[in-house]
Amino acid sequence: MSKPKVLIIGSGGVGAISALSLTTTNKSEVTLVVRSDYDLIDKQGFSINSCTYGELKNWKPHHIARSVKDAQTQYGPFDYILLTTKNIPDGPITCEEIIQPAIKTGNEVIILLQNGLGIENPMVEAFPGHIVLSGVSLIGSTYIDGHVRNPGRDHVFLGDFKPESERLPGSAEKIEEFISIYQTPDNKNTIVLDTNVQKRRWEKLIYNSVFNVISALVELDNCRTQMTVQNDELIRPAMYEVIAIAKSEGIECDESLVDKYIHIGDGLFYVPSMGIDAHKGQLIELETILGNPMRIAKKNNVSTPILSTLYPLLKLVQFRLKEKRGMFTIDKNDFQGNSDVYPKVFAEKYGKH
Repeated sequence: MSKPKVLIIGSGGVGAISALSLTTTNKSEVTLVVRSDYDLIDKQGFSINSCTYGELKNWKPHHIARSVKDAQTQYGPFDYILLTTKNIPDGPITCEEIIQPAIKTGNEVIILLQNGLGIENPMVEAFPGHIVLSGVSLIGSTYIDGHVRNPGRDHVFLGDFKPESERLPGSAEKIEEFISIYQTPDNKNTIVLDTNVQKRRWEKLIYNSVFNVISALVELDNCRTQMTVQNDELIRPAMYEVIAIAKSEGIECDESLVDKYIHIGDGLFYVPSMGIDAHKGQLIELETILGNPMRIAKKNNVSTPILSTLYPLLKLVQFRLKEKRGMFTIDKNDFQGNSDVYPKVFAEKYGKH
């Protein structure tokens, strides 16, 4: 019997570790798409320092490909498409467009191992009839120039985000199969079925909508942030705002996670992924990590004084990153009138931003 074929799109900290786990178990055939650093990884592989898998030099999965199209042509078709890229719906290309070249048989299972909220429905709308699974990774893992630093144990929650009555046939079996090919026999990692994966997403936002956002704004690691600003002054109340938004949607988050996340990185001087992206000049997951929760807060009339301040500031960071990346060029002559209409003028002339 042939092994399931897994395509991983996204070779950052999460994608590289996912590829490592799946390759280590050797129960599937793994292809990893490595876009910007393909030549580097093709030549020397990954250097990995992982609390889960140890130290590895010159490591590669079964296959690497320069693009999704190349992966499909050379190693497809695939049984599972595991998406670990940043989810940036306001960027130049959506996740749905990214995976399109790998959709060939109509039976591919799409797994979104990504941050944020509200990421599943656009994928379902783009690929009706496909099983779309939602995954939450609690791993601490970063990638820079071929090197992966993984100080947090590989821990994945996987589930079907739809209500049970709306799930497609075979969903439960596909979850079970993927867990079986991902879980290492010595239990170095943990991957489990989560029957309420949306709650898990909200609980992860308690960390991401605060620490990730602050890091992107000020480009500091968490420890330096906490040296300067007391936890009760900014971080803790912002986390409770996330919990309040979730509650307005009927999701009761575990409030003990506030203290857990505040102290989870004590002494590690860890820079969250959004802070690394901003420092490298890459677009940030603004809308899925903070924008979507803020829209829910507005809809449900939830008071969020801190997050409501952080969100516009983060939009300014994204604006700066987009302009530096040449996604638009400002003609100053367009903005000679009243500044109250600047947003309208910009949206009309320069498109979505």
